[in-house]
Amino acid sequence: MVRLREGFDREFAALMEKLPPWVRKEVEPHGARLEEIAMDLGAPLAYTVDGAPRFSEREITKEDLSFVLHRVGGFKENNRAGIEGTLHRVSRIQSALGEMTGITIRVGKFVEGVAEPLRPYLLESGGSLLVVGPPRTGKTTLLRDIVRILAEKWGPRVVVVDTSNEIGGDGLAAHPGIRPARRMQVPDPPSRNQGRIIYQAIANHSPEVVVDEIGYNEDVQECLTASRRGVRVVATAHGERLLDVLENPALHPVLGEPDLKEGRRRTRPSFGMALQVVAKGRYLVYPDLAQALDDLLQGREPEGVELSV
Repeated sequence: MVRLREGFDREFAALMEKLPPWVRKEVEPHGARLEEIAMDLGAPLAYTVDGAPRFSEREITKEDLSFVLHRVGGFKENNRAGIEGTLHRVSRIQSALGEMTGITIRVGKFVEGVAEPLRPYLLESGGSLLVVGPPRTGKTTLLRDIVRILAEKWGPRVVVVDTSNEIGGDGLAAHPGIRPARRMQVPDPPSRNQGRIIYQAIANHSPEVVVDEIGYNEDVQECLTASRRGVRVVATAHGERLLDVLENPALHPVLGEPDLKEGRRRTRPSFGMALQVVAKGRYLVYPDLAQALDDLLQGREPEGVELSV
């Protein structure tokens, strides 16, 4: 059964407290159906409910943006902020002069059950898993539930390298939904620090590591190191399909150094399996990533196992 984790109402109320009263009055009635809020200076309030955009007649002012800024307590170098104890993400847009001109708020939800169809692959196969999918298909929601399932078996041996605090939320304490897994935050900028934190997780803490969004040279190399040490890694990568990942040179070290011209791999991939997120709740699993990559390199469409919630 797929359900919102207990505590969402409290987390949603914490978000509503950060909004100007008129914005709160507009969006609060939608509750868990609310997905995103966009506040752009001089433009009507825009928000998304069940995937459909909606607009108010009233426009956003500087005072509205300042209201949110003062209540979230400022933004980090990556122009993001979080709300303690929740999964919500607040991001700002700045002008060329550094003035805030817009705010995007993503309503974070811990949805239990979305990864249940993957349970046999997660607990019985024992191999590393590469999750592939484009933005807004629920990769992060899926990843949180994967952490929940892994932590049921391995507890604090599961360590989450939380690049942008989207898996475990913002603040010193990780969101209770991923416990008893542990969380290591990545300092800004991620491009210079994520690989270092992955190394620390592997070397110091755990043989079960979950990483969101690999793609920098350092983090790719650390995932390669993990496979050689027998450490299992679950990681995500951008791409519509597995073929997009294969055509990304930055990821070639963990894909067995494929030669696209010769149509072959030089080594074995660091990940044993791959999962393509087709849409929210719809997945395509490749239990043998090496075979799937070989098929793609030879111009064949690899066979995957279709799963859905």
